[in-house]
Amino acid sequence: MTTALIAIQLEIDAAILASGEVYRRHLEDMAACAVEEAGPADARLVVFPEIAGHLALLALGSPAAHKAKTLASALAAAAMRRPFEVLRGVASTRVLDPRHAVLAALAPDGERFWRAVFAPLARRHAAYVVAGSHLRLGPDGDLTNASLLFGPDGRCLAVTDKVNLVPGLEDGARGGLGLSRGDAMALPIVETSLGRLCTLICYDAFDRPHTTLERFVPLAPVIAERGGVAIVANPSANPWPWAGAWPPPSLAASANAARTDDRRADQWQREGLAGSLAATPFARYGVTAHLVGSILDLRFDGVSEILQRTDAGVGVLARAAQPDRGGHVVAAFE
Repeated sequence: MTTALIAIQLEIDAAILASGEVYRRHLEDMAACAVEEAGPADARLVVFPEIAGHLALLALGSPAAHKAKTLASALAAAAMRRPFEVLRGVASTRVLDPRHAVLAALAPDGERFWRAVFAPLARRHAAYVVAGSHLRLGPDGDLTNASLLFGPDGRCLAVTDKVNLVPGLEDGARGGLGLSRGDAMALPIVETSLGRLCTLICYDAFDRPHTTLERFVPLAPVIAERGGVAIVANPSANPWPWAGAWPPPSLAASANAARTDDRRADQWQREGLAGSLAATPFARYGVTAHLVGSILDLRFDGVSEILQRTDAGVGVLARAAQPDRGGHVVAAFE
């Protein structure tokens, strides 16, 4: 059986997010180009990056939101346009934070758009598709960073909520989004024609926390205890300079060790998915897809790659050439 593993390194900017339709076409074009390069295959997996679905909220936003210079001002513009939905967002999430309430109000529209893009895309390419991640408002009012897995027939096979929240960005710390954590013991593992498959959203693939003052659950051992998987999808979005010193100033005060001679790229390889696969034999293949580019006051860097774990160690089957350019990486094998 011929298998194709594909990581989409999605580059974003204001033009790509100009409207929902423009963003949809860009996502479709990126997938089509990658699948064409991969060639004929009996089974395909296409992984999009984390936060790509969050950005759909901007693509679907008002003209005022598109003129904003920062995420905060874009959300303020959305709040002005939909005050009643924002009030419902406060009531639904039970979190009295204005930004959180706006995200909760907009999240259902974002998820409907996201499903409408990726279900047909999976059918079109007869592929399993990990649709990056998006903001999901659950029936209990929890707002999570969630990833959808679609099957080749377009059905949604699994919803994975991120367990480990990046401190100061996603958690309840000042300036964070105040998201809810997923349940480590309920992480979906799906039987596919590619073998058992699971999704670890960005930080969930790390084997240790960034700081000493956070809740962190290493998930590789949890998956190994459940029998492991053939493939782990790792949709990712790194908000710090890839070549920059690690830890960044925002984390240095509480990080385990301030290593000014270390880079984020080095730390990612040591502690991220490659490090987790080396330490724990929980998967044979790993597919990391990074978000790159900038929008508003946000910027992302990263190198997408496809890894294989063997008895000899963890090797790279394919890797992006640059941390700041869009494209894709492909590994096809029998």
